Parts: sequence; structure tokens; C-alpha cells
Amino acid sequence: MHSFIDHIPHIIAPELLAQARVFIDTHSKFVITAHFSPDGDAIGSVLGMKQYLEAKGKEAKVVLNDAPGNNLSFIPGFRSDVIIFDNQNDGTPSQRDEAIRTIQQSDAMICLDFNTASRMGSMKDLWMSHTAPKLLIDHHLAPELEQFDICISHPELAATCELVYRLILELGDDHLLNKQIATSLFCGLMTDTGWFIFNSNRPDFHLIMARLMMEDVDRENIIKESHVVPERKLRLEGYLINQKLHVIREHKAAYISLSQSEGRRYGHQKGDSEGYVNAPLDIEGVQVSAFFREEKNFVKVSLRSKGEYPVNLIAEKFYNGGGHRNAAGGEFFGSLSQAEAIFVKVLPLFDKYLQ
Repeated sequence: MHSFIDHIPHIIAPELLAQARVFIDTHSKFVITAHFSPDGDAIGSVLGMKQYLEAKGKEAKVVLNDAPGNNLSFIPGFRSDVIIFDNQNDGTPSQRDEAIRTIQQSDAMICLDFNTASRMGSMKDLWMSHTAPKLLIDHHLAPELEQFDICISHPELAATCELVYRLILELGDDHLLNKQIATSLFCGLMTDTGWFIFNSNRPDFHLIMARLMMEDVDRENIIKESHVVPERKLRLEGYLINQKLHVIREHKAAYISLSQSEGRRYGHQKGDSEGYVNAPLDIEGVQVSAFFREEKNFVKVSLRSKGEYPVNLIAEKFYNGGGHRNAAGGEFFGSLSQAEAIFVKVLPLFDKYLQ
């Protein structure tokens, strides 16, 4: 045991920790999932949990509603170690039958990085109708407690990957940590904090990072690989910043939008536009940023902010979503121009949070 981890406070309620211990110890065939359109924290947490359970001698498989974007290819096993329920005609192999069998044959189910069953996408009904007990581990606000048998929720944490490590630690299994588990969790922590920019000032967060890196995590290579992008992504980003960036200085806000036709013009693929929402926050004086991406039946909305500006409230009230104070998102069931107009219209309501 590394002595410095004694300084990482235990935060999981004892009764929940006891329930999680029994849940893990008494089951043998686990199926693990995360939210649809999985991001780095979703992929890192499901793979880290899978690898941890296997280190305990359990059978564990990952089933996701849809495949992660190629922007997450720097995470080892980001596609090869998961089973895809709905390939969404994006070119990934169809694994629906295998996904269904895996879910039905499991005797325990673990849900990571989402707070409501609707975030599982089109496999929600199949997943929730299975009688196996369900454990939720998450860092989003307002979890639907009635949907799960055990709910370990800590919205104050940087990422679900942080909570997965804390569970491992508090269960007394830190000795099982290896390079594979540590790398998966490191990648999730890195992406959900915006490469350690957001929500990562706590000393205990950095103690956890130090513990992960003790397993020979190749930090420099991971960060380098995570910034390698296809040419189309860079050209699209240049177009959007040059032609589609709108700055509203009186409200310290900015937004960018991407239509379906523009996406086709630049060969946009899943995951290409991840991170675009952060770019306007680099502009001097901008405190809140929005990115609107037109999909077939809705507009995907991403929101970011600095300081005390609560973009989660904008997501909840106007875009059928939610999230954290400085990082949130949702879906708007209307046109791209309508989604943009609402953002501009509601900005004055939040001027009291401007610094």
C-alpha cells in the first residue's frame, strides 16, 4: 500500500460501500454500460471497471448503445473491448445479437457515467427489463434513484473515472490496480477535465492521478496521441472559427453552429466536433460558450463556461438536458436557427453570474 493514498479521503457512504461489496462479491457475470454517444469518461470508466472486475476473477463485458468516435482512439481498447448494440449505420460492425445475449446472460449490471436510464439510448428497454440487480456509479446531478438497486453518486467529482478509482480504493482493492486499469481511468480523467483545466484543483484529485501514474501510465504519449487529428477535422475547425463564430460581447458569450450540409462538405465523422465548444472560451472576455450541431431529428447542444456561470441551468431549462455548472449539454427538437436564437435570448437572464 502506498502511504500517500492514506491522504485521499473516503467519501462513499459506508452503507453504500457495503452494498457494492456484496454486489461484486456475490455475482460472477457482469455487463457494464455507459451513456449513448460515449465520451472519454464513459469509455475510460467502463473499460477500467471491466479490467478491475477481471482482476478479481469475474467475467465482465461492456455493451454500449453506439460506438465511440474515432477521436477516442488514443484510449486502448476503445472499440475492440466493447460490444455495440446499435451501429447507427455509421460503418461499425453490427453486434446487436451479441449485445442482446450478453445482457440477457448477465447476473449483475453496472451503469456508469449517466444519471437516468434514458441516457442508454435505444437499448434502454432491454437493459432495464432485465431482472439482474443494477449498480449506478456516476458524477452527474439528480440521479434517478428508483431506476437502480444501488446508486453511488458524487456530482462534486471531476469524472466518473475518479469515482471508479475511489470505489476500488475504498473496497480495499488498490493492490489490484495495474497499468491497464490505470490507463483507462487516466484517459477518462484527462478528457472530462479538459486536459486538467476544469474541476481539477483539489489535492486529492492529484493524489489519485499520482497513484495512477505509478502503474507506468504513459502520460506524455496519451496526451500526444489525443491531439492527433485527421485533416478534415482541422479544416472544419478552421471553417467554423472563421465563418460561424458569433461573439456577443455584452453578455461575454460566444457560439458556433454546424449544419448537416456543412458537416457533409467537410466529411464530418462521429467525434470530429468534440472539443469545438471549448475554443471560444480562449477569447479574451468570453465566459460562456455554446456549440450547436444539427442532427437528423434534433440539434445537439454543448455548453461550457468559466467561474460561477451555471450552464447546467441553461441546458435543463431550454435544451432538455443537464450536466455540471461549467459543462453541460442537451438536445433541442427544432431547427438549428431556433436553437441559436434561444441561446441569444436567454443570455440576459444569466448576466448576474458574469465576472
